[in-house]
Amino acid sequence: MHQNLFKWSDQSSFISPSSKLRDKAHIANQLALFFEILHSGKTPRINSDGITSHKPVIGGGFQSISGGSTGLPKIIERTCISWILSFNINNKFFNLSGCKVALFGSLNHSLVLYGALEGLHLGCEVHYLEGQSPTKQLEYLERENIEILYVTPTQLRLMLTAKYKNFRIKSLKYVFIGGGSTEQNTLMELSELAPNAALKQFYGSSETSFISISDKFTPRGSVGKAYKDVEIILGASPNEPVKKGEIGRVWVRSPYLFSKYVGENGINSNEVSGWVSPGELAKFDQDQNLFILGRIDRIFKIKDQSIIPEEIERYLLAEKNIKMAVVVKEYDTIRGNKAIAYIATSGAVNVEKLIDECISLIPPLDSSLKIIELTLENFPLLPSGKPDFCKLEQRSV
Repeated sequence: MHQNLFKWSDQSSFISPSSKLRDKAHIANQLALFFEILHSGKTPRINSDGITSHKPVIGGGFQSISGGSTGLPKIIERTCISWILSFNINNKFFNLSGCKVALFGSLNHSLVLYGALEGLHLGCEVHYLEGQSPTKQLEYLERENIEILYVTPTQLRLMLTAKYKNFRIKSLKYVFIGGGSTEQNTLMELSELAPNAALKQFYGSSETSFISISDKFTPRGSVGKAYKDVEIILGASPNEPVKKGEIGRVWVRSPYLFSKYVGENGINSNEVSGWVSPGELAKFDQDQNLFILGRIDRIFKIKDQSIIPEEIERYLLAEKNIKMAVVVKEYDTIRGNKAIAYIATSGAVNVEKLIDECISLIPPLDSSLKIIELTLENFPLLPSGKPDFCKLEQRSV
């Protein structure tokens, strides 16, 4: 890596929350410092307050923070080359150099940091939209002729709640959607809003970076096929693969894997001799399209039968007016657990009808299922732009 690869232009349009510490110059200086530290062979990290910290490390590298949606966020350390490889691959396939890139969320989380560093590496103009209301985000994307957007499904749904009738952002070329699956009605709304944009759903994690990415042939509900140079095995372990069409735990081997968790020692059940698991269940179709079913650590039992919360969430999010949906468990003396679904809506929904439909769809569910409505403003989110499952589970205790 050479320092001249990374350039910062005063013309780059950075906006940030209305805070004296986090103004345009502050964000610009922190990312410039981040690059400077990378080249000095130290480990940089952008903290939750937006300030870059660093310490010497053998072999170079940098740190970011995992999403932490189902537990405490972890500090991830990875080599510079593990991301630079994918920067160059994305540029080869999508021609991103020199484009205007916009990002939502906090820079200390890996998806946003990835998008910012990729943009700067490829000579893009990076626009930082953390803290802006959905209406301001939409207006900004149109006014500044943004071409590339990195966003989570939750951030996307929130942005679409502010969509004006007949409002169009024609400048968008690509929308990269990571951090969870996106339901069809949201993708259709996005296609109407950005008629010229290719919608690229990708699957990955802070530990693995890209695992799979969609294209125009990807079937509904799939996160696409394996990203370049990524190997995916489904099974209890990489040495115990399931048969095609069967469900198994996702295991990944690629040049993009993280190096380690910072401050943690001992055996990690998500790592096996060069393979890493994001801790999710999935299956392949006959064309090797990957379908993610849900996280293993979110599965719980009702009447001794396993419930995958994401299955219920996907069904609820198919309802046009439901913009957020999270299912958590609550202890029940008779059933072992019962399911509580928290939703946020942009219009009226028939809760009783939804409960009946969910019970019919998933047999272990019964009349103990609750659906609780929260406002969009009060739905707990993490700085990474994902729902805060832990906070919602605590509400149910």
